[in-house]
Amino acid sequence: MKLFKTIITILFLYSCGDDGPRCPGDIILPITIDEYKSIYAIGDTITISSKFYKLIYDKKTDKMYDASKYSILPIINFFKLDTTYEYSTDSYINKYCIFIKQKGSNLNAESSRKGSAIIGEYSLENDSLNFVCKLKLVQEGYFWIKIQSLTSGDSHLQNNYQFNCRGREINFKLESPNIDNIDLMKLLRNKGSNTFILSDSIQWFYNYAGYCLEVR
Repeated sequence: MKLFKTIITILFLYSCGDDGPRCPGDIILPITIDEYKSIYAIGDTITISSKFYKLIYDKKTDKMYDASKYSILPIINFFKLDTTYEYSTDSYINKYCIFIKQKGSNLNAESSRKGSAIIGEYSLENDSLNFVCKLKLVQEGYFWIKIQSLTSGDSHLQNNYQFNCRGREINFKLESPNIDNIDLMKLLRNKGSNTFILSDSIQWFYNYAGYCLEVR
């Protein structure tokens, strides 16, 4: 019986994969939001973009990995912070913005019963991966932009089976502007989904390339 339990444990660990030294580390992808304003006006357009060279250096394994072979599916969420309505916990691109689709873009506005967001893929151009998302602001209030990956439902790449690894977690980092207005979320932390972020770990805000803004 003890041997049987040992075999089951080994099989379980093997099926779960390993995060040992041969497994690539997590990925952090750059995000830029342009243009920055202390206060936005209705009708302003903000551009959310990301661009990086397809070969990513991994410090953990001291190797380069070709990200163009990965399925990285960015999702851009837009939440309202200053509301007591139930839908404040959901992303609603189509309520707060107008999505301006760019020529050749792999991004699209997708809707469901739980809200709407921008979902798509990076484009490969001249050995670089990139996307550009333009949003025209149409409602006053305080908002939070959150960016993550839908690669496997939990922001992990699962194609590292050759290393017997669980996968690489994908996080996004706001590189520009150098201000993220997190104070707006702290001020309104008792409302909606921002409570979930700030009540546990403020680091989640940064892993999502968090950006808050006021629209008047």
